[in-house]
Amino acid sequence: MRQRWLLNIILLGVTLLLSVSVFYTIEQEKPIELPQLTDLKAEQVQNIHIERKDNKPIFLKKDKFGWQMTTPYLLPASRFRATQLLDILSTRNYKELKIDKLNLAKVKLEPPLLSVKFDTLTMAYGDRSPIDGRRYILINQKKVYLFADTLYDILNGDALAYVNLSPFGNNSKITELKMPDYLMVLKEGQWALTSSFSSDEIDKSPDALNTLIDNWQRLQGFRVEPYVEGAIQGKIDIRLLNQEKMLHFTFRASQKEFVLGRPEKGVQYQIPTSQVDKLLHLPTKTES
Repeated sequence: MRQRWLLNIILLGVTLLLSVSVFYTIEQEKPIELPQLTDLKAEQVQNIHIERKDNKPIFLKKDKFGWQMTTPYLLPASRFRATQLLDILSTRNYKELKIDKLNLAKVKLEPPLLSVKFDTLTMAYGDRSPIDGRRYILINQKKVYLFADTLYDILNGDALAYVNLSPFGNNSKITELKMPDYLMVLKEGQWALTSSFSSDEIDKSPDALNTLIDNWQRLQGFRVEPYVEGAIQGKIDIRLLNQEKMLHFTFRASQKEFVLGRPEKGVQYQIPTSQVDKLLHLPTKTES
């Protein structure tokens, strides 16, 4: 009996030692989380400047309406693209290198291939490491890092990738819509319609008017392109809340394409053809 009791004590001790050993090993093998790449908070950033060696610069500025592109186009900027850039500030996936051990010119950091300036913090981009493919970056001429870069091609690519796919930007409210067949003006919270079509031909109900405006409010293109001069089918003017100037558009629509152009801005938006009737026409009486 005593021997069995001693055996149980020994087995219990061995079990405890093994448990402690396993726990200690797991704790030792846990990866050490690196601090964020920078101390700059994304929500504090008001300006993003992208300087490219072989392309025109891109300037983004944040105002009360969101991110705006000021160079090379003067248009609402893509919130998605701005967020992508700002996420770099807080990445933990990097490796710090000793700057005095590097030939900055050899890794293409002097001069850099491109640089991104977040207010006063400048992040210069160099070459990729031949070992693991990560990119060299230099922050404020002080520290060098290797980090997993997924944005270089976008940073160095077409500036139109940074333009908002909505022609009106974020959270904009339409107060006036002028099209070839309709003029709609918001008056005391209600839409007033002027049209050559009679009430027997089209649906002029508040629901129909609100739906048409909502379709324009939610409008998203699937691509922004340089404006191409050519035949148009009509013009559309839109006024947004708290903005004096009208936005001027041209359009051409067919079964193959629906293009909304802004000639004075030098861009055009490719819109799904499924949106033609939803954006250009009120329902006829037989449809409503």
